Amino acid sequence: MGSEDGFLSSALTLITFLLILIVTCVEAQYWIIGSPKTVTAAPGDDVILTCRVDPELNLAERTVEWLKPDLPPDPRDRLKGEEYVHQYRDAGEVLDLQMEAYRGRTMMFKDELKHGNISLKIFNVSEKDGGRYRCYIPKLKGWTQSSIVSLIIDRDLTKTGTTETTLFSTNLQTTGPKEDLNDLGGSSHRSRLIPLVVFLVLLVLGVGSGLYVFVSKLQKSEVSKVPPL
Repeated sequence: MGSEDGFLSSALTLITFLLILIVTCVEAQYWIIGSPKTVTAAPGDDVILTCRVDPELNLAERTVEWLKPDLPPDPRDRLKGEEYVHQYRDAGEVLDLQMEAYRGRTMMFKDELKHGNISLKIFNVSEKDGGRYRCYIPKLKGWTQSSIVSLIIDRDLTKTGTTETTLFSTNLQTTGPKEDLNDLGGSSHRSRLIPLVVFLVLLVLGVGSGLYVFVSKLQKSEVSKVPPL
């Protein structure tokens, strides 16, 4: 019976592992989506870089960071500390580590954080502000923790005041073309999760059925071995 007990224990362990994996896949479904991926503005415009968490998540007590990943390290910074375009932490905006070029020129929408909206507004942009921006949520339980939005400053454009995409969370669910959502972890990625979950469920059911058949046959075999009285 030792080998049968070992098989039974291994099968139960496998089923438990698969169930945990299914639960993890279903729960860990947050995506950081920057959409549109590219924003073009004229010098002097105020710009909103749209970034959000999908599905909606309350981020009022989370840490949110905006960075410029392509900037070379500052040779004057002996500690090599990371500077931020903007940082939100402990339910407030943190200015200590903000890059000097952005001080007094950035803001987030605090009332929208509870809806998963982490969009950033930059005032009075110049050509130096062009480049890639990374919106990042440390320790976010999900498939992505960050997304990239590119800002292009075009001198040939006429200053319009504020260059922005749809901002508020009630509209963000449909902001941007479908290809943007596909590239940045939108609804198409979540739809790919469904076949995986179905496969894992079927796998667990198959293992369970096989285990049931094995145990049933084993019991019948043991009964048949019992000598008649």
